[in-house]
Amino acid sequence: MGSSRSKPSAMANEGSAHFFKLKEDITCSICLHELQDPVSITCGHTFCKPCITSYWSSPQPFGYRCPECRKVCPKEQLIPAYRLQQLVTKVQEGVKEEQSKLAPPRAVQLVYTDANNKMGLDESVVDTCFLDSENSGYPLCLICVIGEKRRGKSSLMNYVLRALYSLETGQPISLGEQDEPLDGFEWKSGTDSLTKGIWVWNRPFILERNGEKMAVFVLDTEGSLEIESDRETCVKLSALSMLLSSYLIFNVNANLKTTELDYLEMYLHVSELTGESFCLQYLQHLNILVRDWHNPDDCGREAARTYMEHETEKLRKSATYRRVLETLRSPSASGFLLPHPGKTFLRSNQGRLSDMDEDFRNHLITYISDLVGGVWLHSKTDVRGERITCGQLGRMLKDFVSTLQQENFTFASPMEMFFALENHKNLKITLKIFKDFVANKAPNSSSPIKVLKIRPSKMREEVSEEASRLLQEYEQNLKGSTDGARANLVDEMKDQLNQEVEKFCVEYSKRFTKCAVGIGCAVGGGILTLAGGIVGAAVAGTVLATEAVIIGGAVGGSLGGALGTGVGGGVGGIIGHMEKKKDQTPNNQGNNGSTPEDIQKLVPKAE
Repeated sequence: MGSSRSKPSAMANEGSAHFFKLKEDITCSICLHELQDPVSITCGHTFCKPCITSYWSSPQPFGYRCPECRKVCPKEQLIPAYRLQQLVTKVQEGVKEEQSKLAPPRAVQLVYTDANNKMGLDESVVDTCFLDSENSGYPLCLICVIGEKRRGKSSLMNYVLRALYSLETGQPISLGEQDEPLDGFEWKSGTDSLTKGIWVWNRPFILERNGEKMAVFVLDTEGSLEIESDRETCVKLSALSMLLSSYLIFNVNANLKTTELDYLEMYLHVSELTGESFCLQYLQHLNILVRDWHNPDDCGREAARTYMEHETEKLRKSATYRRVLETLRSPSASGFLLPHPGKTFLRSNQGRLSDMDEDFRNHLITYISDLVGGVWLHSKTDVRGERITCGQLGRMLKDFVSTLQQENFTFASPMEMFFALENHKNLKITLKIFKDFVANKAPNSSSPIKVLKIRPSKMREEVSEEASRLLQEYEQNLKGSTDGARANLVDEMKDQLNQEVEKFCVEYSKRFTKCAVGIGCAVGGGILTLAGGIVGAAVAGTVLATEAVIIGGAVGGSLGGALGTGVGGGVGGIIGHMEKKKDQTPNNQGNNGSTPEDIQKLVPKAE
């Protein structure tokens, strides 16, 4: 699609040239590929280690020569180039990113469902579109369309692409040339669906106004309102559409039928619950786009307002569609009526403006111009009304889909999906509470003496008790789910807490050992004789003996254990004395170690 492609700037081409030149500089002159496990030889040239090893594998009568400068170099002196390897990796990533920018933009599948209706996420698309370093900090607007299959959703979004391209390049909003074939999101007339899941245009349109930039994404959803699809898939895709969109187009044919009202009611319920779980603003804007309206002389925005008022009056008499009624009455909803595009347009499969009936073309231009011209009013926000960035939404999307993929849950209703999201959120909160607990229990700033006051076995006992308490609290707060699913959730929470307990206890044992050895070394250093080393070992051995820790090497494990009993009686009192004295220090600033006076108290007095 010519008009929807972003053309690379001169600066972008210059940056790419630098990247590709740098790529040449990290190429091995033997294999002519990028360096792998690079090593330098004594002349200074660098090669892949396997390459230079193979090159020098045969004996050479006049010495082993550099393949580049022919200087004789010692075969054994291969110096690893670790920093160069890191540079190679970064250049590879940079070149890949530059190449993706130079490639024409296209529609890529962001979310998909397999043959078993299990949902998946292409994380590489999330990384490229939302977490890219250039875009991740921008606020964003997401224009998304849902509706029944083969109702013109994809072709509609392709015209939106054209309009956004003209806006991005500083031109008047345009839907392209009259005879230009339509491309972008795949589309054709017929009854077979082409897209399953959610597709996204893989390069956002970067708009700028008053010195501020915003990224605009265009998404096409298929399968969220298909009658033959299972209800769980509909719920999942509707929830994701809400999570992603800030301007949602509900594409319907002819009029709002009962089936569509049923799905819309469900979608609105999903929107409300999903927004609550992820702290997103509930339903930022819903646009009801009615296609093939029966009266071509009564179309457009004002005609849609009259039609929606008529529909709300009918819904008011029924309690079935409470959310639909409330939404259609709110400022967050709008509508538009489009006439039939004409038989020539449907038969051509080219999507040319010239093939449309004139009244349809004029209304389509008005509709898309209003939509694209108002994108600054529809930036994605959270429940506090604060704008969300591309990076924030990308991380939310990964988290959301990972929850939907869990086999512990089925989502036959919006409420069940909400329960799953809430349970997942509570799991993360519980883990954070535990991590904060252990961080406060043994801060990194704790003095060695304070660490030595709590033995690793005692610390393990205390953190295990807290983990058990949090597990019990998590189980009590579980929402919905069958007994089997609840048991699986509890087991998952238990496993993660146990992993955190073990991770912390291992690290704390290392700190405890290090502090004990440090005190022993400090004591021994105060007596510049062989006896000083023995006493230092004894102090360390006394502290560590209570945990049955064997210390070797400089600490003198067996000697420390044997002599530790000679000073063990005084260690407990001395530690208390030192901690009390540290606490009495004014403002207690910077006193994370032991004073010389404290250390002297650990040394046995001469008889």
